[in-house]
Amino acid sequence: MLLQIIVLIVAVLLALYRVKDFRKRGLRASAALGFALNRRSITRFIIGAAIGALAISSIFLVEWSTGLLQIFKINAISVLREDCLYFAAKPLIEEFVFRCAILGALLLWIPQRFLAVLIAAALFGSVHIVNAHAGFLSVFSTMLGGVAYGCAFLVAEQIWFPLGLHIAWNFFQARVFGFALSGGFSGPAPLIQQHDLGPAILTGGPYGPEGGLLGIYARFLVLGCLVAWIICERRKFQLIAGAESSMQ
Repeated sequence: MLLQIIVLIVAVLLALYRVKDFRKRGLRASAALGFALNRRSITRFIIGAAIGALAISSIFLVEWSTGLLQIFKINAISVLREDCLYFAAKPLIEEFVFRCAILGALLLWIPQRFLAVLIAAALFGSVHIVNAHAGFLSVFSTMLGGVAYGCAFLVAEQIWFPLGLHIAWNFFQARVFGFALSGGFSGPAPLIQQHDLGPAILTGGPYGPEGGLLGIYARFLVLGCLVAWIICERRKFQLIAGAESSMQ
């Protein structure tokens, strides 16, 4: 708890520094904090959510098809309405702290943008070491998650892309498929109630998929999807820019 409070205080100070820097350049505080909103922001939020849902769904399908988990109950879909605020608020706070504030400040100081992403991701992974059942694989997996969220943030230096990704990852993991969430989540019954049959090095055991090799596979799947989407978006804008220049 003390570590989390320290990180939060540092993040607020860094956010204020970033706002001050942006204001000097005549830019809005909403842009500095990563909360500027436009049509592309909404699209990126949706794309991020789709990628997160896809990654966790792939873990579930692999474990179910190979006998690494056993489904013992499927509840009514109405259970998904419960705890929605928690699954939006926690990723929102983490994305503000580690992407908008910490990574945002690092981008002002470090010319190598990916190096800034790696530093912020390392901090993101390290604060999860205090979680129950945490170990090397869970911390490494969380760092990879930080890299993915950081790369999503780099697209427009806005919170919406990584936030959609983060919310969907957590929500589908715990509320839809009934996996443990970063060491455990004692909330209402998920849509699918299942038993983890191990081995823990693959499934993550009591920590959840993020603590096993399948979770690391899903992190790389997310990174691959992000890279593919970013390439497609850039090509689209290049085509639009080329068409506009040819009409002039």
